Amino acid sequence: MSEGDEPLTPVSLRKRAKKTQRQVAEALGKKVTTISDWERRKTKPQLSFSEVKQLMEFLNCTLEELIQAFEGNARQN
Repeated sequence: MSEGDEPLTPVSLRKRAKKTQRQVAEALGKKVTTISDWERRKTKPQLSFSEVKQLMEFLNCTLEELIQAFEGNARQN
């Protein structure tokens, strides 16, 4: 886990990278509402391998962190 004891979430990864939802959306060619839906656990990301890599690079995170952020959220519902 990173940054203290708080679990990783899509929001925490984005904020750690000092990015806005709009910046993430533009980097991936998605709508801001799509990023918001991911963060609110309304929908799950449907990304290609290259988009996953792009998101990792943009958020400066590892694959493990990305999985933990999104899978951890899914288990909390």
